[in-house]
Amino acid sequence: MGSAAETAEETVNYLNKHGEKVGLLKVRLYRPFSREHFLAALPSSCKRIAVLDRTKEPGAPGEPLYQDVCAALMEAGRRPLVVGGRYGLGSKEFNPRMVKAVLDNLNSKQPQTIFWKYRKGLIPLRRELTTPVL
Repeated sequence: MGSAAETAEETVNYLNKHGEKVGLLKVRLYRPFSREHFLAALPSSCKRIAVLDRTKEPGAPGEPLYQDVCAALMEAGRRPLVVGGRYGLGSKEFNPRMVKAVLDNLNSKQPQTIFWKYRKGLIPLRRELTTPVL
C-alpha cells in the first residue's frame, strides 16, 4: 500500500526484466477487504506470498492484512506458503534492496516471518540477521 507499493513495483519490474519470476499485488483499498477481487487477481500458479504491513499488532498472530490474506486463501481452498512482515515503522525508508531481500527470503528453503528493524536489514522475529541488505 502507499509509496512502498511503488518501490516494490519498480523493483519487481526490474527483476522480471532480468529473468526472475516474481509478481506484485497492490492493495489500493484495505477496508473493506475484497476477498473476491484479491483471489481473482492472484494467479493460480502462485506458490509463495509475502504480505507486508506497515503496522504492528502486539499479541496478534499476524498483522491485519496478513490475517485477511490467509483467511481468504483458506476459505478458497488455496494453500500457497504465506509469510507476513512489517516495514516502514517509525517512518523508516523502504527501498529496492529491502524489496529484494523480502523476495530472497520468500525464495529460500525456509522463509521466515520478517520485520524491518532500524536500517540494519531483514530481521526475523526470533533469530538474528538472516538475509543481509546489500
